[in-house]
Amino acid sequence: MSQTRKLVLAAAQQLLVDEGQEAVTPTRLAKMTGISRSTIYRHWSNPLDIIFEATATDINQATVTPTGDTRSDLTRYLQILRKMLDSPESALLATQIDRAEHDPSIAETLRSIATLRRTIIGDLVQHQGDDFSSAHALVVGPMIYQRFMARDEITDDLITLIVDAYLDTR
Repeated sequence: MSQTRKLVLAAAQQLLVDEGQEAVTPTRLAKMTGISRSTIYRHWSNPLDIIFEATATDINQATVTPTGDTRSDLTRYLQILRKMLDSPESALLATQIDRAEHDPSIAETLRSIATLRRTIIGDLVQHQGDDFSSAHALVVGPMIYQRFMARDEITDDLITLIVDAYLDTR
C-alpha cells in the first residue's frame, strides 16, 4: 500500500472515531494530510469508498491461507482477529457499531465488512451454502462480546472453546 493511501486511511480512521462518518470528506482529509483532493480522488472515487477501506483495513491482515486443517486454520484466524480487537484501532469498530444504530450508511458499511469476514472464515472452514451467517456469528460473536461487552481479555482458552463449539456443530 502506498504511503499516500496509508496517510489518508489513518486520517479517515481518526475522523471516524472522533467525529463520525460525515466528517470523512476529501477536503478534511486533504487538510489533515497535506495531500491534494485530486490525489485523494485518484485513489477513491467517493468518500464512502474511503470509509469502507478505512474500516476494513484489518481484513487483509486477517487473511489465512487454508491448509485443509480446519481446526488449525480457524484457530489461526481467531488469533489474528484477537490481535486486531486488542489493538487501539478497535475503537473505530466500536464507534462504527454505535453509530450504525442511527445511520443506515454506516450500517451498510458494517454489513459489507461482515460479508467479507464471513467469506474469509467460510473459505477456511470449507463451508458450502448460504446458511453460514449463523455459523459465522457463533465463531466471531463470542470474541466481540468478550472484547466490547465484558471488556475482558480474549484468551487462548476462549479461542479453543469457540473452535471446539463450531466443529461440534458441523
